[in-house]
Amino acid sequence: MKLYRVLIRAKTASFRYPNFISSNQLSLKAVPYTTIAGLVASATGDESLIDFKFSYIFRYQASYVDMETTYRFKQEKNSVSNINEKPPAQYRREILYDCYLTLYLDDKDIAKSFKSPIFQLVMGRSGDLARVVGISEVAVVKSNHTLLNGTIVPFNEYKSMGEIYAMPKYFDYSNLVREPREVQPFLINDGVGNFIYNPKNTKEEFDLNNWKFKKIKNDIEADSFFDKELNTPILLRKLC
Repeated sequence: MKLYRVLIRAKTASFRYPNFISSNQLSLKAVPYTTIAGLVASATGDESLIDFKFSYIFRYQASYVDMETTYRFKQEKNSVSNINEKPPAQYRREILYDCYLTLYLDDKDIAKSFKSPIFQLVMGRSGDLARVVGISEVAVVKSNHTLLNGTIVPFNEYKSMGEIYAMPKYFDYSNLVREPREVQPFLINDGVGNFIYNPKNTKEEFDLNNWKFKKIKNDIEADSFFDKELNTPILLRKLC
């Protein structure tokens, strides 16, 4: 079977927990489905595109906490003024550092769009800029087990260990206010780890044989595929 592999790097990433309101903004430790949909929308310019199969593993080397400040403004005629009566709100945000996303797609046209994205690719916030470092067609082989580290899967379909949190699969932008769709419990598996040896090229950066996950490996039985070149398990699923 052939799939299309997109390799993406980002220095920082932050994926806010949905409906999490606090002065301390924690980050999901893997890419949510909504971000996968957002990356495809940015690459293709089509925010309604959800009918495709994908698989991914997201890894990062460290995390830290940054301070962010929120300012509120209002526009009156031709002027803009600050409407904060009190000092601006400040809160802590968890940031994932030195990030690598290995994304597999079944659609050739979507994969090709990552060569020249319509909009900037980001890993969460508008400042978490991402860069595509490789796109290729790869032959994959069938497998009867897969690794969940560094990914998020629907809990109802893949019951296993990990953090469980309810999230949407994608957003509907047909109305003025975006609406979450297919909200359900997801299983979140942390992709934090380190390189076994210092990578000298892109292949060594994305080869899972050169990566040691800090969390216990979550290997499950499942009909899946395997990329022998980068030693990466592939669990294809859909947004809808």
